[in-house]
Amino acid sequence: MRKMFSAAVVGTFIVIGLSGAAAASTFVWTDKVDGFAFSFPDSWTIQTEDVPTTKIRIAGPVGEDFATCRVKAEKDGRLKIYPKPLMAEAVLETLDRNFWEHEVGQYENAIVADYYAPAGLGGLGDATAAKASFVQESGAGKMDMYGSMIGSIYGDTRYVVSCSSRLEEYKKYAPVFGSIMGSVELAPKYHPFAVGNYRNFLVDPKVIFPRTKPGTVHPKSDFAFPSWFN
Repeated sequence: MRKMFSAAVVGTFIVIGLSGAAAASTFVWTDKVDGFAFSFPDSWTIQTEDVPTTKIRIAGPVGEDFATCRVKAEKDGRLKIYPKPLMAEAVLETLDRNFWEHEVGQYENAIVADYYAPAGLGGLGDATAAKASFVQESGAGKMDMYGSMIGSIYGDTRYVVSCSSRLEEYKKYAPVFGSIMGSVELAPKYHPFAVGNYRNFLVDPKVIFPRTKPGTVHPKSDFAFPSWFN
């Protein structure tokens, strides 16, 4: 059964469980090449990329919690043949549960715990989402992890936004993760009006043009003119 999952753009982050209920200032990352913006608390730090398609990866202020978020973007033109009204269904069929099973396959002992569809990313992109558990090496042994992720194909680009932390700390970070993932904004790639911005010309009356020029089908001599014509 499909579940609804939505990500609302948040202007300020309310950090709950990390520093009481205090508003934190934000840092805005803009990627003009891949057409997205991404915001996060300025107490978080930018980390090195983990995979080639990672555009930004950030880590929380408490190192032992292993809280991280990242945005991946890569060209995916499979759905460019679909008009915008059909993109929602096309994305649901492309980024299905099997997609997420493959996506989390990069982690050890990964399991898709929940799947959500339809969803939305950046207020523009049709999307699906998932939650997953996996195992990660901490440097001092393996630890259980849990995370949320949302994916969208918008225009010719596939975006995957994900956040995770140690399993026992996930509930503490869930509100922050939701705000960070919800902060993603996509650059518009579709015209908001299917027929243009000025008027719907498709409802105009049809104009019928003659197929031939007057006098070219029948010479004037073929017509009999009344005697009074001259």
